[in-house]
Amino acid sequence: MEELPKQAVKEQQKEETTMVLCSLLKEGDTLTKSHLSDVIYEQFGLPKKFCKEIVELFFQESLECLARGEDLKLSNFGVFSIKKKNERPGRNPKSGEAAVIKARQVVSFHPSGQLRNEVVEGRKHDAILQSSIEKVL
Repeated sequence: MEELPKQAVKEQQKEETTMVLCSLLKEGDTLTKSHLSDVIYEQFGLPKKFCKEIVELFFQESLECLARGEDLKLSNFGVFSIKKKNERPGRNPKSGEAAVIKARQVVSFHPSGQLRNEVVEGRKHDAILQSSIEKVL
């Protein structure tokens, strides 16, 4: 039996992972942590509990990164960062009364050029998922 070149094997794995994720999501579904752990389980055959822990660890590390005020860069997806908002005048939307909006910090997201282009082009979610997953893998 002839061995496939490493690049061909990698491409085949990407395609299989994309197919697994797309099969787990129906049109209009929201991608959840559970879906992500299912993909890891399907792709790598690791115990389900371990797959859930991997996903939880990723999100915990992401949260801690942002809590420290650091940027969270996900290649080919985008950058999450903390922005400081200064105190400013505002209005109570119900009463119309003047109010002060306190200074605060907010999470900001800037999509990568690739993600932005794919959304602008209006591709279906399957194509976006496939491309994003392929870049991550």
